[in-house]
Formats: sequence, structure tokens, C-alpha cells
Amino acid sequence: MDRLCSSNVSSTVHMPDSTMSSSTLELLDSTGEDEPACFIDTEVIIIGNGPAGLSLSTFLSGWLPYYDVNYPHPDARLHDRLAQNATTSLLDQDLSWFEEEFAEIINPSVRPVAFLIDMLMRPPHGHSCLQYVYCPERALAHVVIGATEFGGSWTTYDDEMATVSLANWLDLPGFSVSQWLEGKPLVARLPAGVIREYMKAYVTVMNIESKIRPNTHIETVTKCHDSTTGMDYYTVSGYNSENKPYSMRCRQVILACGQSIQRHLEVPGESLNTNIVYDVASMKKYLHSEQTFMNNTGRVVVVGDGISAADAITHCLNNNLPVVHVMRRSDAQLRSTMLSKLTPSVYPEYARAYKLMIGKEINKIYTRQTQSIITEVSYSEATVSTPKGLTKVPFDLLVVCIGRQSELSFLPEKVEFNADYRCFNDRHMFAVGSVAGDHFIRYLVGGCLQVGAALFKEHNADLKLCQMELFQIRMANQLREVERRQKRLRRKPATRCCLINRVLSTST
Repeated sequence: MDRLCSSNVSSTVHMPDSTMSSSTLELLDSTGEDEPACFIDTEVIIIGNGPAGLSLSTFLSGWLPYYDVNYPHPDARLHDRLAQNATTSLLDQDLSWFEEEFAEIINPSVRPVAFLIDMLMRPPHGHSCLQYVYCPERALAHVVIGATEFGGSWTTYDDEMATVSLANWLDLPGFSVSQWLEGKPLVARLPAGVIREYMKAYVTVMNIESKIRPNTHIETVTKCHDSTTGMDYYTVSGYNSENKPYSMRCRQVILACGQSIQRHLEVPGESLNTNIVYDVASMKKYLHSEQTFMNNTGRVVVVGDGISAADAITHCLNNNLPVVHVMRRSDAQLRSTMLSKLTPSVYPEYARAYKLMIGKEINKIYTRQTQSIITEVSYSEATVSTPKGLTKVPFDLLVVCIGRQSELSFLPEKVEFNADYRCFNDRHMFAVGSVAGDHFIRYLVGGCLQVGAALFKEHNADLKLCQMELFQIRMANQLREVERRQKRLRRKPATRCCLINRVLSTST
């Protein structure tokens, strides 16, 4: 088997024959009229077509990552350990040794396999230590269902917003950002719109487009049991891009839907107010459409102390719009947030916003209110609870940037996941990406590899079990056929006697 190095993947990709229909992928296992027929639409359904869904789809489509001894990792001990199994795909290895043998270098806030893959994709010398072999015969049948176009929540980000992650931290498996750009990016942080285009190109280059159902919504995921075959399966239902209902059955479900729903204040008056937005893209659209703001006379209240809130106040101040910034944390607590850890040389805009937030820098049109929360809103006024009591703050636009959450209303009950990404009380369900706590692309790739390895292993085990069950069924059928023939043979002498008696009685 020829290995395809990731650096040449775009020019040497082996395109497989497409066997998946435009609606569903059907697998019908029927072994005869005396044997039970088991019908599913696909083995795996991945819910979400953002970075996590795309990464997992790549692995399940037969792209196998190998340690590349030609580009050894500079850690000699790690290189020697990986080189021992360099001819075996990482998807087919037990990587638990990394946590046991390299515990001293692992970031405690990152899962071990996720940390390992990040090290191999981004070693100090710059060239990935991984190479990918495309092996379509290893592919595991799956469908990726996403509510948006390719990219998931990245399709909702403001095009001009510079990513927090550096460009090479956003690489998906097998085809990097620099390969797509045909060279190293000239800037460390790329606009979100550029990354969205990269993800579109990624789907094409890795040839996973036929597996993905974009703009398809899910309403229910139901666990079912076939009493005839004893098989557990899921029924996933909703409506597709043409607003037509669909229903698919699969053996395993993977939640890769990220955190796409903005959190709301959930205070009186919020749901009735049309002057509230929940992300920077919506804020910009509102500001450019309202005459009040076009004349630089509008008043903006921003809620939150994270990256999005910093983007919002930066945009407003750059356009000379007065801002009242409401933050729940105290000054001391703000010094331990993510914003406080961003390097000023790489993130100058966030460094300026952070100085304003902690009072280290003054701007005459910026007012901060720490240890404060909004308790009620009217059309043009917010009631703010501060350490000194309640105060009324007028606004023309309220920008709420208090984080996102996963949309899991299609599940019948709340689910929890173990450190290995598997659902705590359902072994056939996994989570990857933000749903599982891997909020950065650089780490979710390793999580997808770990889940992909588990799916391949279980599929092979199920296949062997199924083959054994089919063998037993065939043996039972053959035994029944032998018994039937033996009964026929035992009946033959008696049948002959009856025939002779009829002949004799007729002749007399």
C-alpha cells in the first residue's frame, strides 16, 4: 500500500466510487427467508458538520493516520515509542501508553490522546509528524447531519473577526490550512471568513461531501430495540434542506454539534425586546441598518467579559459609539479569565479591551460596571444590579455576549459523557468537540481519532459476532433440513405399503 503524505494530499487523493445515494445510505443484511433481516440506513450518524464532524468523517471515510518516521518528533523518547508501531495506523493502536509514560508533559486540562495528536500535528520543527493513507475499503458507513452549510457554527461568525486560535491551530486532519493556501499564512490569525472557506475546500479535497447532509435539521433521536434480532438502534428524524421529513436508522450516534446556541439573560422583558442581539455579526448588521447609529448617537450596552464581548466593545469604540459594559466578575476574577492570558503582541485588540475592562486604561465613551448583572429590560432601558444597588441604564442596543451552549433538545433526556467521549449510560453514543469539552480545533482532532478508533474496533467485533451468529443460523437451518429429509425417508416404506394395498383392492 502506498502512503500518501499529508503534504501532498491535494494532488494524490484517490477518489473512491460514490455508493451513497442522495438521501440515505442503505445497508440490507438478508441471509435468506429463514433468517432474520436486519435493516439500518447507516452504521453511524454524526450530528454536526463543524470541525469535529468533518474530522471524524475523514477518519471514518478511510483516511488512516500513521506516524511518519521521516519527520521524527524532536522528543527522542516519544519518537522511539511511536516508531515501534510506525507501520500500524494510529486508529488501530492502543494509545493509552502515552498517558502512563508521558504524564509529566501532558496539559492536565487536555485529554491525553488529544494532547498527543496536537504534539504530532504541530511539532517544534513545523512539519507534521503524521502522514495519511487513504484506504477506502476500511471506511465505516456513516452520514453527517448538519443544520448549516459546511463549517457548523463557523458559518455564523463575523467574516472579518480574526480568530483567537493561530492559523496552524485550525488544521483539520489530512489537509492543513497552509496546504490550502499553498504556503504559510502571512498573518498569524486569519479572519473567520477565510477559515470557513477552508472548511468548504476541505470537504471537497478529502472527498467526504457525499457523506454530509447540510441544512438538515434533527427533531428527535430515539433509542429503539428490535426484539426479533435483539439489536439496539437509533431512529433519527427531522426535516431536510427541502423541508421534507426524513427518518434514518443507525447503530451509533455521535454528537458533534458544538455550541451553536447563544445563551440568553433569561430576565423579564428580554423575549419581547427587538433591540437585543447575541453575537457580533448581528450587532454589526443592526448598527449599519439603524439611522440612530449611523449618526453616531446611539447608546450600546454590552454584557459579558469574554472574547465576543471584547470584540463588541472594540467595534463600538472604533466607531465612536458610547458603551456601558456590564460584567458579572470582579476585578480580581477578571485577572484569571482567558482575555488576561492573551499575549499583547499577538492579540493587541484584546489587550486594549482587557485594560479597559480592569480599569487600567480610560476611555471617555466607555463605562464599566463590574460585579453587576441585568435583572430586567424594557424597550430602551436595562435594570442593572450593582454592589451599590439597582440602577437604570438606557440603551439603543443591548449586546448580550455571555457564551454559547449545545442544542440537544432532540434527545429525550440529559446525557453525560466519560473521559473517553462515550455516553455514561449508553455505550452506543459518543460526543466529540465542544459538546465533550474539547473547545479548540487543535484538541478536538485527537478526540475524533480516539472515537474513530473505538468505532472501528467495535464494528470489527460486531462484524465477527454477526458472522458467528449467521454461521450458527445456517448450521441450525442445515440441521432442520437434514431432520426433514430423514423424516421423509422414514415415511417412504409405509407409503409404498399403502400404494400396494390400493392397487390390490382395485384389481379385485
